[in-house]
Amino acid sequence: MILKYTGPKEIISAHGISFKNGKDDKYVYIYPAYQLYKAIHHEYEKGHIYSHNIDGKRINDEALVNEILKLRPELKKSCEEELEKIKSFLDNEIEKVEEHKDYNDEEKKVFKNNLLIMKDYRVQRETNKIIYYELIKIIVDDIIEHKLKEINSPFNERYWHILQSIQGELSNHNHRSIGSNLDTNHNSEDIRIILKINSIGK
Repeated sequence: MILKYTGPKEIISAHGISFKNGKDDKYVYIYPAYQLYKAIHHEYEKGHIYSHNIDGKRINDEALVNEILKLRPELKKSCEEELEKIKSFLDNEIEKVEEHKDYNDEEKKVFKNNLLIMKDYRVQRETNKIIYYELIKIIVDDIIEHKLKEINSPFNERYWHILQSIQGELSNHNHRSIGSNLDTNHNSEDIRIILKINSIGK
């Protein structure tokens, strides 16, 4: 299980390969999500507000995967099992090109070749996606364990995306439904993203 940047969502056809704007690889959110996890993962005293400095040297991808695996040792096996299913699906997709009645033989050949070229790209993109969403689940586990009421972060696209993912996971985490509200707070110094979490029971 390797963590590596690929790129935006691919669009593959018999006429070429292109990429969809706005559908970036989940890779770009993994390290910021890990920083957020580190910021909330500690002992808490009632009534105390905690802050965390997210600056500092970024750890490399191998070290980052190892840190996540320490939190979820079973992730490696489940990820590998899921990736085998994805590889099988992609192989089947390549085989089914012959069934396309709208393509002539040359177009089928090109389409197959394009799918083959992009297979590793797509598998890696799915790997990054699996790791990202597992990390989101880990963060939500911590939120529930410590009954956190609010998380705020710097205002940028990546943290907005991460907090949206957390919000979605809170609404359906282990068959629980915990409401939350995502908003921004403007003050004289900067803009912050605030995720306010409804009361968490037992």
